[in-house]
Formats: sequence, structure tokens, C-alpha cells
Amino acid sequence: MKSISTLNVRFFVCTILIFIINPTLVLGQAPVGYYSTIDETNPTTLRNSIHNIIDDHTRYPYTSSAVDTWDVLEIADEDQDNAGNVITIYQNDTNAKEGGGNTFYNREHSWPKSYGFPNDGSTNYPYTDMHHLFIADSGYNSSRSNKPYDYCISGCAEKVTLVNNSRGGPGISNWTAGSFTQGMWEVWQGRKGDVARALMYMDVRYEGGTHGVTGVAEPDLILTDDLTLIENSNAGSNLSTAYMGLLSVLITWHNDDPVDLIELQHAEAVYSFQGNRNPFVDHPEWVECVFELVCNGGGTDTTAPSQVSGLSAVANTSTIDLDWFDNTEADLAGYDVYRSQTSGSGYVKINSNQLSLSAYADSSITGGTTYYYVVTASDITGNESINSNQVTVTAQSSGGGTSTAWINEIHYDNKGKDRNESVEIAGPAGTDVSGWTLDAYNGSTGLVYDSISLSGTIAMEENCMGTLAFDYAGLQNGSPDGVALVDSVGQVLDFISYEGSFTANDGAANGLVSHDINVSETASTSRNHSLQLGGTGSSAADFTWQSAQSATNGNVNSNQVFDGCGADTTAPSAPLNLSANASDAQVALTWQANTENDLAGYHLLRSTSPGGSYTQVNGSIIVDTLYFDTSVNNGTTYYYVLNAVDSTGNVSTNSSEVSATPTAPVVSSDVWINEIHYDNDSTDVGEFVEIAGGAGIDISGWQILLYNGSGGAVYKTVNLSGVIPNQQNSFGTIPFDISGIQNGAPDGLALVDAAGVVIEFLSYEGTLTAVDGAAAGMTSVNIGVSETGSTPAGYSLQRAGSGIAASDFVFTAPQSETYGLVNTGQSF
Repeated sequence: MKSISTLNVRFFVCTILIFIINPTLVLGQAPVGYYSTIDETNPTTLRNSIHNIIDDHTRYPYTSSAVDTWDVLEIADEDQDNAGNVITIYQNDTNAKEGGGNTFYNREHSWPKSYGFPNDGSTNYPYTDMHHLFIADSGYNSSRSNKPYDYCISGCAEKVTLVNNSRGGPGISNWTAGSFTQGMWEVWQGRKGDVARALMYMDVRYEGGTHGVTGVAEPDLILTDDLTLIENSNAGSNLSTAYMGLLSVLITWHNDDPVDLIELQHAEAVYSFQGNRNPFVDHPEWVECVFELVCNGGGTDTTAPSQVSGLSAVANTSTIDLDWFDNTEADLAGYDVYRSQTSGSGYVKINSNQLSLSAYADSSITGGTTYYYVVTASDITGNESINSNQVTVTAQSSGGGTSTAWINEIHYDNKGKDRNESVEIAGPAGTDVSGWTLDAYNGSTGLVYDSISLSGTIAMEENCMGTLAFDYAGLQNGSPDGVALVDSVGQVLDFISYEGSFTANDGAANGLVSHDINVSETASTSRNHSLQLGGTGSSAADFTWQSAQSATNGNVNSNQVFDGCGADTTAPSAPLNLSANASDAQVALTWQANTENDLAGYHLLRSTSPGGSYTQVNGSIIVDTLYFDTSVNNGTTYYYVLNAVDSTGNVSTNSSEVSATPTAPVVSSDVWINEIHYDNDSTDVGEFVEIAGGAGIDISGWQILLYNGSGGAVYKTVNLSGVIPNQQNSFGTIPFDISGIQNGAPDGLALVDAAGVVIEFLSYEGTLTAVDGAAAGMTSVNIGVSETGSTPAGYSLQRAGSGIAASDFVFTAPQSETYGLVNTGQSF
């Protein structure tokens, strides 16, 4: 672990003590006068005044032998229950501090660096801005990649959290699907607000222009809901303007997850180093004015978005899929879908969360029913457009599949005290039951005596169908009683009763007559038994209720076979846009998601010859559009194809073939100072420094710092650029002319990479200790040879020997220079 200034450590310890003694005191407690110039007149004046306060912070290098982002983040994200550990943002895992990266945790750019500032260097401020950097689990960080923050609605993979700091654990998870801007990453509830306020800080901190102290050009970073703008920001180079989001989602997360002690700890620690604060941690109320344009309880935006256009609807086996054209308003918040069974009236909103995408799959439908849909758009101020054109569509009836769920299993009575009472529902895989209810009815009165809310999505257990079980303590024992399954719009999907039938007198089933299942449980029934539907089919009518037998909660029942896919023999389309990117002993593969409703996933196939005999790489089916092949060897070229598989097992033709060759990483230690000329007889001429290293290494952004031995200060900085050529066995040299190199007794020079890491610190005619620059505090290594006022012009000091690293060579006495060539007596 690198040492950190006593001042900063002392400041941080005091901050933590304030948290412990009086946590409410710290919330928004910036130094007196820090926000004295704030102007809350309107969104523009507030934004500008915040920017002027937090602008021009002190930059710390990403990785360095001096204080760097590792040092600060391991303080900022310290585990509050164990000072020797750090806590990670996504998994909420705790790991021992390592003083830098390891296989367990790394650093997460909450605003992905690929969206605007991918190339680090001393002039890249957002890359190392620690208000948006967090300690993160390596695997979760890789899985998040550069997906925008959004709610994950369907096809989502769960990324669980662990219980630490009295939060996290089962049921509190991150969710993700897709990749790049076609994907999404939903943060678990405990850190939603943290990432939201981090990105809001970035939006206000970086507004173009230049750094007021260093004069370095800075980007304009903008939060948006426009995925096209975000995707165009992924340009592979540093940009003057770049986008990230989704803004409307981040505003919601900010409101749903208030500032807490863990976020305060991060913000205070970063402030103690960078010298600027996150204003939205200190003053969360400013988000409403800056990003929602509502200041002091009012706003001036009363203009609603344009009417949504291009609405269309298609009925599939288990959903009605809606699609429409994107609105283009800059302040667009999202869309809402309304449905009715009457043309032109009676519309009810059916989406629970506002939609960021211009598409929606309605799964809460009944086969054979005709539905009428309209869509509206809303902006961030809450203005809602007029209804879109109405579309009409009739849901498919069961046959090749069913569009409704039903009650599939029930347990309500047993020997002794009733236990394990539950109700299971079944239906098409992918059915989201959020907002649905199970309403329990008293048969003697026909009134609802209890109701439970449902959530979750039916998984695919067999032939496009599956089950969900719900504990339901207190179910009455009949003669008769019943249960109704009600969807999110109040439609009764199933109404069963046991020990007789009756008419409902209130609730969603009011006026309906229950369906007696004609089997029952008694006070002699085992508590581990249940009543279940049996048979083969894809709707409730296809099955028959069976007498009590061993319960199968959450699984296909005994003697039951689902046949929801029908006679599906249609294979999915071949996947498109497969790409492969190789790194050290790894190939990352991405592709465009298939759109089939019954898609199960993908298989990745590999060969070592083009068009050769492919072997499947993955074990279990791939459900994402990203796969890391780690069973590869550096230096070998691999050829990949991909196919898609549906839930019936139909396999697509192969995608187009792509190839990649993994290689060992190029590291800064593969570069060194190889040749120097600084003194000769008469007036010094032809002074230069040559570096050597692995062919192909790009040294753009690197520097040579020249140090004066009498005081240890930098007297000249030389910016480097270029790519090392292949002159011999994958190594080469690049020379740099540098006039005015001092003549020693002693003097020195440091080679510094683009991340600010000192690669070598050498001196001639003695040693010295640097007092500033990247090498501050370091003592130079004397090369042991020197030039004098008698050295002939055209001579130099050169490394000789055989090897592939600086340590393999030694400097020799002055001899004829080999400017830009392999040195005399040197072999790579």
C-alpha cells in the first residue's frame, strides 16, 4: 500500500468519527461558505453556480507509485464493519484491502469510460474522477460492462447481493440483460441512489471548456434517455461531447434511495483528496431543480411531448407485442401503455413503471379477447401527450399455446394445525405476475376474506410453460370456500372453490360463480400433500383436479405434462453481428439479440481452422448476448460461430464466422530507457534519449521528466508519442531529440507512462532524490557511466547485452551512437 499524506488520513479519520458520533450532522455539511455562491433562481442559474463551485478539482493518477485512485477508493469504500476491508458496490461483498487490484475487486467507472473518455492520461480528468469511481466485484464489473442504467424488465439475469453492513442478501439483487446500449443494468436498491447522484455530478461537473488551473480541455458529459446518442458516444476515443443514462431512471433511483452513511463516507473521502464535493449528496433537493426543471416548488415547462406515432400491435401465443416510433424530445421521460376492451374509451394503464423503450409486450391477456391500445409520452416535468392512434388486436386462443394463467395446485387443510397452506399458479413461461392478486372468498357470504399480492415471472419448466407457488397462511377449510386469480387490470383469470360452489358478492369476481374442483382436503390430510391438476395440455381446461398427494410446489405437478409450445418446428433466425475481441488468454464475444418470443438462448461453437470442425464452447445454454471464452491459449487463432435455440429445442443455422487471436498483455515494464547523449566536447549537440521495448506498444501520453540533481526538481518535461517498431524479434527503439539536457554531477531522467506511473528513474554522475513530478520521493538509479566535455559529438551511453527487459542490459562507456537502432552489443 502506498503511503498517503498524514493530512488526508487525519481529515478522513475525523470525518468517520463525526459519522459515528452524530451521523445526521454530516448530511450536506460542507465547509462553511462552500456553497455561498449558489443561485437557485431557476434550473440554469443553479446548474451554472454548482458547476463553478465543483469545477477544477485536483486530479490523482489512475495507477501510480504515488497516491492514486486505489489509495483513495480503499478509504472511500472502506467496510464500515471492518476497517481492514472494502465493500463492493454491486455484490455488497467485503474483501480484505490489497493496496490495489486483485481477482476479487477492481474499480468501476459508474459513467463508463467508453462513453466519452476511454484514453487515460494526465489530461483526462473524468477518467480518474473518484466521485464516480467505486470499488466493484471483478465479475460483476465485467458483466455490467458499459450497459446504461435502466430497469430490467424481461430476459434478465440475476446478480445477487450478500449480507454486509446490515443490508443486501436474498431477494435484493442487481438485474441485467443484453449488452452495450441494447442491454441494461439495474442496480440493487441499496446503491441505486449512489450511482444516480454520481452520474448527476458528472453531468454538472463536466460541461466542456478547460480546467481553470491546468488549461486542459474537458468534455461536456450529458445525461439523456436517447440510446442513440449514448451509443454514438462509444467512439473509441476521447470526445468533446458524450452521453450516458438513462436520465429518467436515474431520477427515479435518486428519489427511491436517499443518501446514507455509506454514500456520505465515499463522498467525504473523495472531497478530502480532490478538493471538490458531490453537490447532490450534500443537497439531494437540488436534483429536482437541475434535472426535473422544478425549482422552488414550481416550473415553467407546460409543453407536453408530441403525440406518439406509428403504434402497431401483433398477437403472439402468449403476448400481444406493441411497437411505436421513438419520440425525439430532449426532456422525454418515457411512455405509458393504456388498454381497454371497449373501442375509444375505458383505457387503463397496464405498465407498472414508465417505459424507456418504444415497445411493450402485454402478457396479461385472455385468448380470444379483443383489446384496444393507445400509448402516451411524458416529459421529465410530468407533462403527458395526447393519446396515440388506437390499435385493435385479438389475443390468440389456446392451441399452439395459451395466453392465460390459472390456479394449478392448492393446500388448505391437514391433520392437526393447518400448515404449509399455499396456492400455485401455472401458465406461459415469461408471464409477469407483478400486480396480480390471489383473493380468498368465504363461500357462506361470497365475500373476500383475504388477498395476497403476487410478483415474479413464470419460468420455463416444460414446453414453454411453468409454475409459481405462493404461501397463503389462513386459507379457510371450506364447505365451501374458494380462491380467485386476478391480473393487474382486475380481470379474473380463474375462480375455483372446494367442497362446493358459490357466487361471489364483492371483489374482482363479484357476480361470478366459482368452479368446484370436486376434490377436497380434510383434517386427516398430510400437511405435505396438496390438490393438483393432472393431465396434458396448455390451459386449465386441459387438466383435471386430482385427490390429495405429495405437494409439488413450484414444479410441474405429478401426472401433469405441459404442452404450451404446440408443434413448433420453426428454428430461430441465425444470430447477427457476432464479434470477437481477444485479450490475454481470453476472447470476449458479443452479438445482436434474437427477437423470437420462444428464444431459449445460444450455443457458441469454436474451431482452430476457418470453416473447420466446430466444437461447442459453452456448457449450459447462454442467455446473455455476451460470452467470455477463457479456455484459449495465447498466440492461437480461434474461429467462432453462434447459433440460437428456442424453447422447443429448434436450432438456427450458424452465424457468420469471426476470428480472434488472444495475446499476452503489453505492460509498461516492457519499455525502458535504452540510450542517452547529454554532453560532448565544445557546444553540446545532438542530445537525445532513446527508449526501447515491445513492438507495437503505443507510447502516446508518456513523458520523459528531466531532473536537476542539485535540488531534485523537474527542469524539463518532454511529451512522447508513437508506436515502437519491430526491429528485432518483436522489439524495437524510438529516439527523441531533447536539447538542453543538463550535464550532471548528478542529473537524471524519469520515464513515465500514460497513467502517471514511473517506469524508470535513472541518473548519471551520481544519484538524486526527486522532490516533485511523478518521481517525487523516489531515489534515482545511477547508470554507472557518464559523458564529459571531452566526449566526441556523435557518441552516446547505451545499454548492451541480450534479453527482453531493462534488467537484462547494462550501460556501457561512450561509443558511436545508434540513434533509433538496436544498440551496439545489444540483442533482443
